Amino acid sequence: MMPSFIGAADEGRASTPDAASDAPVIIFATFVPKPGHEYEVQRALQAVLPPTRGEPGCLRFDLYAVPDPVTTFRLFEIFTSQQAVAAHRETEHYRVYRAAVMPLLQAAPAVTMMVPLDVAANAGTP
Repeated sequence: MMPSFIGAADEGRASTPDAASDAPVIIFATFVPKPGHEYEVQRALQAVLPPTRGEPGCLRFDLYAVPDPVTTFRLFEIFTSQQAVAAHRETEHYRVYRAAVMPLLQAAPAVTMMVPLDVAANAGTP
């Protein structure tokens, strides 16, 4: 069960985020390539960027790299709703990227899904 958030009930909002709601969904996904496969992982992640950014429910889909001490890639994603995330995961480009990336990683991607609590008005715009 998710914890209550301070002040949410006082402002007329639900006290816990509802994953089934139409609230925007923010995702941080972290990928750690096996040694020697950094370039292949980068290319596979870059290949999924354009088609995902073209999905109607995608507000943001950005790739970042952390070069030290071990090359790590991070996707910062914002979708309009949980339904948009589900639709994204049903696309052909999602399946292709997952099949290409998974055998090249040290472990499964670490994925953190969040809901906005206090975000600047323009935060969802590229």
